[in-house]
Amino acid sequence: MIDKDVLIQYLLDFQEKSLPALIKRELQIPLKKEYIISIIGPRRSGKTFYFYQLIKGLPREKVMYIDFEHPLFEDFTSKDTITLLKLQREAVGDPEYIFFDEVQNIPGWEKSVRYLQDEGYHVFVTGSSSKLLSKEIATSLRGRTLKYALFPFSFREFLSAKRFKVRKHLSSRKEGEIKALLREYLSWGGFPQVVMEEEEEIRRRILSEYLDLIIYKDLVERYGIRNLHVLKLLVRALMRSFSKEFSVHSFYNTLKSQNIRISKGVLYEYLGYVEDSMSVFLLKKFSYSVKTSELSIPKVYPVDTGLPKLFSPSMDIGRLMENAVFVELLRREKETYYYKDQREVDFVIIQRGKPTELLQVTYALDYEDIKPRELDALNRAGKKLNVEQTTIITWDYEDRKGNIDFVPLWKWLLRDRGNENH
Repeated sequence: MIDKDVLIQYLLDFQEKSLPALIKRELQIPLKKEYIISIIGPRRSGKTFYFYQLIKGLPREKVMYIDFEHPLFEDFTSKDTITLLKLQREAVGDPEYIFFDEVQNIPGWEKSVRYLQDEGYHVFVTGSSSKLLSKEIATSLRGRTLKYALFPFSFREFLSAKRFKVRKHLSSRKEGEIKALLREYLSWGGFPQVVMEEEEEIRRRILSEYLDLIIYKDLVERYGIRNLHVLKLLVRALMRSFSKEFSVHSFYNTLKSQNIRISKGVLYEYLGYVEDSMSVFLLKKFSYSVKTSELSIPKVYPVDTGLPKLFSPSMDIGRLMENAVFVELLRREKETYYYKDQREVDFVIIQRGKPTELLQVTYALDYEDIKPRELDALNRAGKKLNVEQTTIITWDYEDRKGNIDFVPLWKWLLRDRGNENH
């Protein structure tokens, strides 16, 4: 345990800390003491600043905030967090709200969090591991946690950061501006620090450091990965495969052809670790058979469209659009798959076990730019899955033909999430 006076100084420093100006995030959570609030997301997605957003609306003396990434807490245990509470009472007063940032760094953290909640404190935790959403954690917290995900900036948040005011009706000049900003958003992504930076070279360096942080901190240190070379090759292959299918078997054969020896089992483990870091998501193919779906070759979607730029400077805008749509579907908490029979449909939305909506994404400026196979894929899938609601997300074309809605990407991204179908 570190020196008591050092810890008290840390607690007092936060009481006097001037919180930075913030871009208001769209995520909304309830302030109810009967629930532990868990917020997960990839590194640098803004979880700490989201805590600050919540704290700004509270009496500071009623807040205890601990950043478990701080070197002070490197060897902390679950029991030590209770000591922190005692020191907070001594130096500041009894808090009502307790914020634990990157809580996965503390072994057995769920025990102390459960204790604090039992004692009547309103507890918030963040983490950069999807395991914070696992059934085991939910069980240990006795079902009293509400779980939320925070991703890099949405397009609406990006526009807010750029000081662009979204209005119901836009002039042609303003519409041109919003499309230019959309290209920037697709090209560089929505990590807050990247968005706020103007120089492209610095943006690239920031993204590179983020990726290194994910690889070394979230993967190598957390899981004790020994074959760093293979891990880096895997991450590169995943980023280059964005919005496409990714086969571990094919990747294994590629390594084998380069005389790199590693088992498929280890590759699957590494892939699971990358998923856990929430830097990459794997989308399964839809099937009414759970087994068939689970065994399908997944499509790969990085959590941010800026990350693949590190490996492919010149990228297909259609694939970037598709990736952005996928991440937005994550924000909207949609159960999503892709569909593939004779033709492929980018996204199938599922509600209560049944397909309810089909989404196709294409870089189309007008109707003539839309390939017949994309229309055919939607029509075939709609009939086979008995889905009437079908949408093609375009770059610039808007209309309705038959049962297909054509919606420009910027309008789709800015739709009110409570009225997505209108």
